[in-house]
Amino acid sequence: MKVLVFGLGIHGGGHAAASYFLDRGDEVRITDLKGDEQLKGSIDELKARGARLIIGEHRSEEFLWADIVIKNPAIAPNHPMLAKARMVINDFAWLFSSPWCEEVKIIAITGTKGKTTTSAAVAHVLDELGYEAMQCGNMGISAFTVLCEWEARKREGRPLPDYLVCEFSSWQVRDTVTALHGNLPAMEVCAMTNFYPDHLNTYDSIERYLEDKLELFTPTVKNAVVPDALVERIGRLTGLEKRKIRGIDHVSAKDLEQMPHLKSAYAILLSLGFKYRPVINALSTFQGVPHRIEQVASKDGIIFINDSAATIPEAVHFTYSRFSELVVHLICGGTDKNLNPDVMIEELEGAASLSLLDGTFTRAKLLPLLQERNISYMGPFSTMDDALTASYHEARGKHAEVPNLIQVILLSPGAASFDLFANEFDRGNQFKALVSTLV
Repeated sequence: MKVLVFGLGIHGGGHAAASYFLDRGDEVRITDLKGDEQLKGSIDELKARGARLIIGEHRSEEFLWADIVIKNPAIAPNHPMLAKARMVINDFAWLFSSPWCEEVKIIAITGTKGKTTTSAAVAHVLDELGYEAMQCGNMGISAFTVLCEWEARKREGRPLPDYLVCEFSSWQVRDTVTALHGNLPAMEVCAMTNFYPDHLNTYDSIERYLEDKLELFTPTVKNAVVPDALVERIGRLTGLEKRKIRGIDHVSAKDLEQMPHLKSAYAILLSLGFKYRPVINALSTFQGVPHRIEQVASKDGIIFINDSAATIPEAVHFTYSRFSELVVHLICGGTDKNLNPDVMIEELEGAASLSLLDGTFTRAKLLPLLQERNISYMGPFSTMDDALTASYHEARGKHAEVPNLIQVILLSPGAASFDLFANEFDRGNQFKALVSTLV
């Protein structure tokens, strides 16, 4: 078979797709606009195994050559080259075409923020309760990797996992539904963690963004878990029976007050029929995931928190609320996604100091807002080193002499990363490396 990977990407999905088909003796070509240096870590091995790389351009002849095109989710579905393809798929569509999906209980999770934490927490609790759960999707684990493992187990006579926890971005939902013509497999639970404005630099409207996410909620879903404010709307727009829809905010528990960011995971696990006490006990041992309210280190009463995955203003508001009783030195700013910063005004005004990372969101949105409200700030800085140094200097300054004072240096940008960094993970990793040197 002739396979074209359309957009290798830098998160591993394209690499996993190419590896999967190379392992099966298929002919693989990869086309990506990025150059050799940007993709070097991904392409050397694939080239050595026989993949052909076309970089810096997309050519019609590759799309006409291919039997199937595997599309990177960041590529728009109306890209003109796709009109030349015989078949366009993504990793989820290929996995969901397998009859083995009938042997595994599928949990699908989408939402604007909190998807990765929720997915990881659900998988952790299932493992703690004695079930095997695998993860894949937007957190960086390709469905091709999962399918490769399933195939190996079948060859060796080993059982498949009990659960598959799938994290979907809106783009992944869109591409999967399109490739499968809406015929998604039956899902044990389909959940939306929350919904806020996002990606308005690529979507025509917030309604269109919501529509893509709602494509995941098919009538075959056994249980739907969604924000309370969307219960009626999702029932009306998807045709799901009301009895199948559970509101997240109505399944809280007093013991969950110390981990409110796990409320969606808690609701999902209750919808599966597990009892609340074992679920809460298992959730209390969950250590979190990198770049999402991640405590990196502490020194001299200063706690360093990496929340680089906070790429929208609402995420800053949520994270900051966990530290609002402490002295917070906020590092924020970055690339614009056509979002409104007003939702983080309270945090901008309340921070003991404010260090700005440079970028289009900072220049076009944050600076005018700060100047209008006479909020002092430092920067904009073009490196994480400069931003962290400024925040640390403030924390070690006038606040350092107060006895027993706990301070937080919080990286919670509220914006995308691409003006200064490869992605939000690169941004967070640079912060962690600098903190490690500092302490």
